[in-house]
Amino acid sequence: MSIKLVVSDIDGTLVNSEKELLPQTKNAIDRFIEKGGIFAIASGRPNKGIERYINELDLCNRGGYIISYNGSRITDLSTGRVVYQKNIEVEQVKEIIDIADGLGVPLTTYKDDIAITQKANDKYFELEVSINKLEVKRTNNLLEEIKYPVPKFLITGEPEVLEKAEKEMSERLKDVTVFRSEPFFLEITPKNMDKGVALRELGKYLKLDKSEIMACGDGYNDVALVKSAGIGVAMKNAQRPVIEIADYITDSNENNGVGKAIEKFAL
Repeated sequence: MSIKLVVSDIDGTLVNSEKELLPQTKNAIDRFIEKGGIFAIASGRPNKGIERYINELDLCNRGGYIISYNGSRITDLSTGRVVYQKNIEVEQVKEIIDIADGLGVPLTTYKDDIAITQKANDKYFELEVSINKLEVKRTNNLLEEIKYPVPKFLITGEPEVLEKAEKEMSERLKDVTVFRSEPFFLEITPKNMDKGVALRELGKYLKLDKSEIMACGDGYNDVALVKSAGIGVAMKNAQRPVIEIADYITDSNENNGVGKAIEKFAL
């Protein structure tokens, strides 16, 4: 088996539109792990939002890993230890909040299983909280609340609003990375931090060559992930930039695309 590590995004990739892990996908992952492979999940979600799939795949007992917060954390699930992390530092928070306030867009950040916000109250924020099963802490002053480094900020809103905010914030914020993971999610992460960087760090940690890694994704925030693997797999339903840089296009997330890619390249 030349592929020793398989990494998959969750939404639009590992699970279907109902957020369910298909039995045939699970079966392919199980067989890959039983043959000695390592399976990792890479997501923009916080750790809490990945728990369901960690448990379904029994990754804590099978040597799995998660890349969370769009790359800001790598956790060894067998020990619970964070083996790599990068944060937005406290000194950067004021500038981020000031610019967001000027643009009239709401910021959310995270601490453990809690989403912390002052102004977010739209349907996309509710989606984020619901999917990830997060508690919500509302504060009267986000700047006073954030006295510690954070893994990322999230801005939720209508796509046309976030398109303008992304352009403005990308131009003005030079010490962080700004990008949209979904049309209605605008992410602010540590400088030069994404899923691709995290995948390379995980590869180093596991002492694996790029050629021994396969990664699957569908969204804008998966471009770097797919590019950083020896075999980069785009889902049939992937955004155009992912399809354009992929080595292989598998079936959709509704039709066992990840399982089929594992069958083709890793079993």
